[in-house]
Amino acid sequence: MIPGDSGVRVTVSNRQRRRKIDTRALAKIAECAKDLVRDPDSQLGIVLVDDATIAKLNEQYHATSGPTDVLSFDYGEGQGELIISVECAIRQARRFRTGPARELVLYVVHGILHLHGYDDRTPNAKRRMRAAERRLMLRLGRFFEIKGLISQRMAER
Repeated sequence: MIPGDSGVRVTVSNRQRRRKIDTRALAKIAECAKDLVRDPDSQLGIVLVDDATIAKLNEQYHATSGPTDVLSFDYGEGQGELIISVECAIRQARRFRTGPARELVLYVVHGILHLHGYDDRTPNAKRRMRAAERRLMLRLGRFFEIKGLISQRMAER
């Protein structure tokens, strides 16, 4: 049985135009990840954006210039939001010789862990978070075919 039927509600909004994303599959993966970290009865919004958009938000909320991979916002009472740069996922996939879909799921996992109390500000905390990411990614890989989440470039308009 695939985790993800516990009452966790995830919505995904694709606000970038570089790649087509299977938002339904990404929502199911995020629901499963939230179940695996035992975060039932919660709501999560995921917004997929471009580098320019996430750079503005990074500057506004973290006083850091430039784009980042994922921003997580905990609104309390089981409500959270992840803002994810698809362009960053594509760029990092090339750099690490993975795939953009895997990077995208990793950003979802990373953001969920932040919402679940993990941080990566110190070396020990970072090691703990990376280990949790690896465990979650392995478990998600048993339930889902991650490669098909992102298709090739969308038609230019």
